Amino acid sequence: MIQNLRRHHRYPILATAVVEVKNDKNPQPVEAMVSSISQSGMGVYSYVPLEKGTPVTIEVTFISVKGIKENDTAEGRVVWLSKMGKIYFVGIAFDEELNPVKQPRLYEHFFKVISWD
Repeated sequence: MIQNLRRHHRYPILATAVVEVKNDKNPQPVEAMVSSISQSGMGVYSYVPLEKGTPVTIEVTFISVKGIKENDTAEGRVVWLSKMGKIYFVGIAFDEELNPVKQPRLYEHFFKVISWD
């Protein structure tokens, strides 16, 4: 059912993320493991719930195909949340699709990885 609402196919990716609530006066960074990513969003695993509709800033850290640790930042909002035991699976929709101007490293990595598919 969630799959049908997505604009783009999600691809598995090995990455970590630090998620911060944008409108919070005292934002507490939430560490998360990235499960999958598309041009328009990502899924992350977190021990901390993030409320649906919450605007967030996500800093994604990954190992590029060159073997270099890199990071990039995207803006988005929480679109769904599912609890599995003590872990939350959080769906985040980006405010804008990944692009080479705002997320040059993540954009390049994403398109190199999906070209292997």
